[in-house]
Order: sequence, then C-alpha cells, then structure tokens
Amino acid sequence: MLAEKSAVDAFFTVTDEKEDLRIGYVVQGARIARWNWAGMRMYDVDAVPLAQRWPQLPEAFQQGIDAALTTRADNPWTWVFRGPQCLLLNPLDGSVAQVSTIAARFPGLPAAFSQGIDAALPAAGAGGGNEVYFFSGSQCVRYDLRIPAPIEVKPITEVWNGLAAKAPEFAEGLGAATVDPGTGKCYLFRGGKYTEGTLNNTTITLNAAVVSNTAWPGLLPAFTRGHVIISGLWSGALTTRAFALDLETGESTEAQDLLGSYGWPTASPDGRYIHIIHPDGSRWYEYDLATRQRREYNYPIRGGRAVFSRGGDLAYFVSKTDRKLTVVDPAGPTVVTAIDLHDYDQKTSDSHVPGAGAPTEQPAQPPEEAPEGGEVTADFDWGWTYAPPVALSPEGDMAYVGFLNRDNNKYRILEVNLAERKVLQTLLLPDAGAPVDVVIDSGGRIVHVAQERGTCAIDLHTGGIAWEGVLPPCRAMKLSPAGDELWCLPAAESGGVLVAAPDGHTVLRRIPVGTPGGLGTGISLDFNHFGTYAFVLLWSSGYVHVAVVDVAARRTAATHSVRVRYGVPYRLAYTTY
Repeated sequence: MLAEKSAVDAFFTVTDEKEDLRIGYVVQGARIARWNWAGMRMYDVDAVPLAQRWPQLPEAFQQGIDAALTTRADNPWTWVFRGPQCLLLNPLDGSVAQVSTIAARFPGLPAAFSQGIDAALPAAGAGGGNEVYFFSGSQCVRYDLRIPAPIEVKPITEVWNGLAAKAPEFAEGLGAATVDPGTGKCYLFRGGKYTEGTLNNTTITLNAAVVSNTAWPGLLPAFTRGHVIISGLWSGALTTRAFALDLETGESTEAQDLLGSYGWPTASPDGRYIHIIHPDGSRWYEYDLATRQRREYNYPIRGGRAVFSRGGDLAYFVSKTDRKLTVVDPAGPTVVTAIDLHDYDQKTSDSHVPGAGAPTEQPAQPPEEAPEGGEVTADFDWGWTYAPPVALSPEGDMAYVGFLNRDNNKYRILEVNLAERKVLQTLLLPDAGAPVDVVIDSGGRIVHVAQERGTCAIDLHTGGIAWEGVLPPCRAMKLSPAGDELWCLPAAESGGVLVAAPDGHTVLRRIPVGTPGGLGTGISLDFNHFGTYAFVLLWSSGYVHVAVVDVAARRTAATHSVRVRYGVPYRLAYTTY
C-alpha cells in the first residue's frame, strides 16, 4: 500500500468499435468518473459512487477498487481487484460474474500478488491479447491467461525501460496503470504523480509529473467535494460581496477575485467557469476557477440570469434592453443572435400583428451604457423584479421563456425554436402573476412553472394546463439530475424544501433545512452533477447559510454558515472546482 494519497486508485478502458468510443473509468476511493480518450478530458464533471454506477458490485468492492484490467480478448468485461478478491465486471451494463479470489483465478502468482494487486495492464500484441502485467510493490509479473501461469517475475524497473531515470520513485510501487487503446500509450500513476510511456516496447518517456488539471482536464475536480459560489445583486449602499464555500472543510471565504462582480452566479456545465450577471448592469464577468483568472466583458450584455447549452458553448437570456431572447457565445463574448418574442394569441410586445408571418431575426444592438451600480429596476421595465426565466428542452433545441404581453398584462410562456429562431407557440398561464422559474421535465413534454401566486404544469402536446395549485407558490424549483423528482423552495417563510412528483406535483417529502432544526426559508437551490447532494441557500437570524441535503436520504447532512448579513438578493451555484 502507498502511504501517499493517490489521485487515481484504478484506471481501465473499454472500447466500442461500432461507436468508435474509448471510455476510461477512473476510480478514486469509493467513486468513479469516466474519461474521454478521444477528447483527452473527463466525460463526467462529477464522480459518482461506485455503488450508484454499478449496484451489482459486492459491498466490499463498492468501498473501493485496488486495480482493474481490460484485455482485448475480454473487452468490455474487466477484471476488478480488491484485496485478495477479484471479479469480472461489464462496466457498460454493470453486470458482475466470476467472483473469486486472485489465488484461485490466477494460479502461480507470488504470494504478495495473491493478497492484493496494485495495478494491471494488458500486454501489447502478445498471445492474442491474453498476456498481461500485474504489479505489486516493486515487482512486476508478466502473466499468460491461457496457461494460466506467470511467464516472468522481475522488478518494475527491469520491465519498464527508462522508469528508473524518468520516475525513480515509481520503482517502489504503482497506484494505478492504464493504456489508451487508440494510441498505445500507457500511463503509470503513483500518489499525486504520473508518467507516460509506450506499451508496445514497455518504455517510459516522460519525467514524473503532477496529475494536474492541465495534464488531465477535469480529473481532479471530479473527485473533490467542490465549492458553492454565493453572490448577490448590488443594492443601494450595501457592499458587493461574493463568497466561496469549500464543501470539503465547510469554510467560506470572501472571493477576492470576484469582488465588484455584482450579480447572480451561474456555473458552466463543466463547473470550471462562474459567470456573474447583473440585469441592470453593463458587464458580464467570467471567472476561470482552474486558472483563478477573471475576465470582464466590456460589451454591455444585460441578462440577469442565464442558462447554458449542454456543452456550455452558448448562453441564453432575455435582454433587459430590447426584451429579446439573446444567444451569446461566452468565449467571445459575442452575441450570436437575438430572437424576437411574440405572443401569437395577442398583440406582441414589439407591435407585430398576429398572423402577419413569422418574426424576423434582428441583429443585437449594444444597449445604452448603464451606470456603475445602482438599484435594480423594480419591474425590469416589463413585469419582473430581475429577469424573466429561460429553460432549455432536454435536446437543447427549444427554449421556454417567461413573457409579458404588455397590451393585456397577461403572462405567458413562449416556446422558441432555436434552430429556426422563432416563436412556435404561446403557452397560456393561470392568472397567478409572473413566472418566477421554469423547468422542463426529462421527457420534454411537461413545462413546470412557478408563478408569484401559484405553481402549474403545462402539457406541450396539448398546450393546456396539466395541473395547477397542487404545489404552493415557489421562489425556485429544479428537477433532480435523474429527472425523477421536482424540488421546490416555497415562497412563504419557513417552508423548508418540498420534494414533489413531476407527474401530478404530489408532495413526497418536506425536508427541514433551517437552523437549528427548523424548516428554514430557502432562497436558492442547486444540485451537484449526479444529484447525490442538493445545496440550499437560506437565511436565518439575518445571516446566510448553506444546507447540504443528502438527496437519497432526503435529510440535511450539514449546514454551513456564511458570515454575511442577508441584505441583498443572493444566489448560489455549485462547481466541482
């Protein structure tokens, strides 16, 4: 066993020739995340428990894996090792077979190997994919699976040319090893470092280097508890403050790099970037959590709150200035397009006559310069305290936008086709005030809408109200990442967190999140990427707190205090970084 904490405990790769996929599986402790060899970055932003990814694993293996091995002959079936035990796992469907001991399944191995294997690799081009390397301590065994028996037992440095010179500490033992089947490159890991070589000639070519986010993009953040970023809107004479809550330690610190970035935080889908947007300001701030650098967008983009495409390459919001659905490439930043919003059942906000043809796309115009700071416009000039909500369909081809028809003061949800850049239909809402939040169900059929004085659901197939009034008015709502629960923060004080069924809005559970032990008043809500935890921003006794809710257990696991008085409208965003 290595004394130093390992960045990687096991790393194996399965291939799908039909789909041309090479999926790596990285294990650290009791969690697993997938690596994309083609893109050289993580598939998964956040690691998931082994027990959740592969529930058929025996309980001991759900606590962690020592090593894993996928051969060309058995792919995708993979040998998984823990202590003296081993089994076959199909990582694609989670099925398990041949639970055994190392000694029984791989006879002839030295005693140390039978008690535990540190790492394993397939041998290149040998025996039709039936020869492999096993590592234990400073020793390496070349093993023929057909006999089955060892071919040779040698010190690691005698098998891997250049290891003694390039990574001398690796001679004492490995933490994990893997190979990219597409390139034939192999990677050895020990503690927080790695080295690289060529499997075909077992030669190490890279000096030992740190497993960093530059070398392995997204790997380290995937296995951290992450941070909650808290930021608020500037208001009056109150000082703008942004905070980062470290979920590992429970400590919150003022985010100096975000000072002056007044607005609500939104995390990019990979969690690396935090975007701070203010509806009445003239700037958009982007903070790179990996490099600790901040960019201030000089182009005066006003949106208040934004939603990102699944890949994070586009952001969508309703512009305060021209009240259009604005699509922005945050890498620029550049405005890709601005789409007119029209109520086909009434006169539109831009005086288009219903039935006169589809609205035309208009180029986005820079709004007039806003003062630096200042009070938030009370009604956003057209019915919202801050900004209309925007939600994307699961496929990302449709946007659902809160809308006010100013001719009759009726609130609507507009369905916008993003490819055609036009409104497809108007979804009528009950007379319950402005839409505060909008959520699309995982099947893309039901739109859940939280309004000022009620909550409803709209069936997109019929355009009619599916149900209303089952849930109370909510200030925020989100679907769990699995899509099987609707989580809501009641607008009334001391409402806790409501967990409801997406079909019918039946309340399944009310979770207390207050301090000490009360229901609490939730302000903002977010999930980690796999939905194992929810994070609720709340205020109690005048101070801001963050409740960490165990989603499966439906209970508060921890509450962290952020020592700032609740004086401005704060929101939170979760990031793995």
